[in-house]
Amino acid sequence: MRFELVAERAAALPREFPAAPAILTPIRLDSPEALFPAEESRRGRPAAVLVLLFPDDEGQARVLLTARVPHLSTHAGEVSFPGGSADPDDADPVATALREAAEEVGLDPEACGLRVTGGLEVFALTVSGFRITPVVALAERRPESNPAPGEVARIIEAPVEAFLPDAPVELEERTIRERLIRFGVYPVEGERVWGATARMLGQLGALLADETETSRPAAEPEQPEIRSNVRAATADDRSAITAFLDALAPELAHALPPASELLLAEAAGRIAGLASWAPWDRPRTAGDPRGFDGLTLPDGDRPAEMTLLAVTPSLRGRGIGRGLTDSIAEAAAAAGSTRLLAWTLSDAAIHPSSAAARTFFRSNGFTDLALDRRVQARGEDRLLLTRALV
Repeated sequence: MRFELVAERAAALPREFPAAPAILTPIRLDSPEALFPAEESRRGRPAAVLVLLFPDDEGQARVLLTARVPHLSTHAGEVSFPGGSADPDDADPVATALREAAEEVGLDPEACGLRVTGGLEVFALTVSGFRITPVVALAERRPESNPAPGEVARIIEAPVEAFLPDAPVELEERTIRERLIRFGVYPVEGERVWGATARMLGQLGALLADETETSRPAAEPEQPEIRSNVRAATADDRSAITAFLDALAPELAHALPPASELLLAEAAGRIAGLASWAPWDRPRTAGDPRGFDGLTLPDGDRPAEMTLLAVTPSLRGRGIGRGLTDSIAEAAAAAGSTRLLAWTLSDAAIHPSSAAARTFFRSNGFTDLALDRRVQARGEDRLLLTRALV
């Protein structure tokens, strides 16, 4: 991502911030107890970190991170921003962040042309008792930096693309202080970025995402929506459904539920789309591999899963998929489900269509829930998304 685009967006930070991807927030798996109680988010010793964005030699935007040495008393071996707790002599969080960056990586603000533009959302780091202010700054030039012995093992100049909304996020489980925790991780230059740093980077990526659209090829002009009729399928539709899938995805034609469990979208008297859903906790067989292995959902949750959504390629982007999704959501809610889950393959480099699928789901009320590499199918990584049902 070009530094000019990053600088333009980071120079005008909004008053209200987008949320970081939910997959990055650690959750407890061994107890319903909240990992981050709401009342604790207002407490903590003041601290600040420096979120420094700068251009590399090719003009691409980078963010400065550090890998901490493994023998520290807190956050040993983790990847973080330069930063730390406030000193009594610090005038404000900016002073704290710049002082800590000078101590940890030898940062010289004047030499790199540093300019503070604002900050990200302040939040509490309950594990170590800090309340962190992320200070955002732009540097005109790549900063000269040197790791402080005994504190910083290496300096990482991470590409901004690693933290945009479509960047890969991996799922990990770890026991920390006798708590079994699941959290999302950004893989960056051989390191695993998680916790507070990952959430700040995820929020930064969300802020920058809109600007990245200007660097992408222009989208094709929007097509007018098509008036379609969504109805429940019947046994009489079986041959038409089979013909529809044979032309679109023949492998699905052999694993369909009964016609009575399918919804059809019709346009001009022909099938334009097909969808189905089922309870998430239904009994599964070897021929029904959908779903995630080991995913735990809160007690009292009654999720449903969208098991199929298919639209004729020439008619995509014209409201048919949205109509089918809304109809599935209504049917699942009427059956008592509290949320609707959907999944797509997560690796856009291997499966380019997955990028369009993510865009579709996110524009139709879904948010990211989890990325799991232990799926019950062909070993392909899958992104699970969720939509609340009211």
